[in-house]
Amino acid sequence: VGDSTAIVLLHSEVATTPQPAGSTPTCMLAYFACVPAFTLPDGRVGHVLRSESAVSDLIRDRVAELARVAIAEKGCFSLSIGSGTTVEPLASLAGALDWSCVHLFFGNERTEGEAAGKCWAGAEELIATCGVGHVHRVPAGPAADAAEAYSRTLLDSPAVGTSLYPGSAQVVVSPGCDRACLEAEGKGGVTLSIDAISSARTVLLSAAKPEQAAMVRKCLGWSNAERNTGMPAGMVTCAHGAQVEWLLTDASAVELPAL
Repeated sequence: VGDSTAIVLLHSEVATTPQPAGSTPTCMLAYFACVPAFTLPDGRVGHVLRSESAVSDLIRDRVAELARVAIAEKGCFSLSIGSGTTVEPLASLAGALDWSCVHLFFGNERTEGEAAGKCWAGAEELIATCGVGHVHRVPAGPAADAAEAYSRTLLDSPAVGTSLYPGSAQVVVSPGCDRACLEAEGKGGVTLSIDAISSARTVLLSAAKPEQAAMVRKCLGWSNAERNTGMPAGMVTCAHGAQVEWLLTDASAVELPAL
């Protein structure tokens, strides 16, 4: 997944946790192309928007732009999505680009129990409305088996997108994990490893909710953030050449010092 852009949706559960190469390189959900609000000494940059709706608008517009460029240059565009929050802004792009050339992947998914196929179900309207040409579903079944099988699929895709789970195998095995996809412990499904996320060319971490303000402050302000498995977003760094971008709102950035 090296020549790619990644988006990571940070759920509120992360905010409340206490401290403890693909064949068709394209981009995934959104590289925020504007002057950053701040740049940290380690190279991570942050952008602060006014509202969550502005974040959604940015995701939508940037996906359209990146998709058009990729389709014009390579004839296809690979896009990886997670939960409904990352999917909703894209539905309005029906007719705005050639969706028959889009390869759709799932960066995290439930594979067991009543919630199996949850992310797939959340994307069905998008798939039908936009006419997505190529959909790559996560196989149902035991999460460990599904993770192993989907790792092979993702290694052929340059696009990554997922959620982060503090203290889980997703984060404690990094650095040095040789798997793109892992079992999401306690979730009955699969998710991407931190190493897979960090291998992208550009990583966009989206944390727009007010209740994520403490998590944002700790991930961007604590000196040991890259080793803190209780705050996995802080473990995504520029150490391997990734350009790491944080997409925030006024409300989620309120606890940041003057950076």
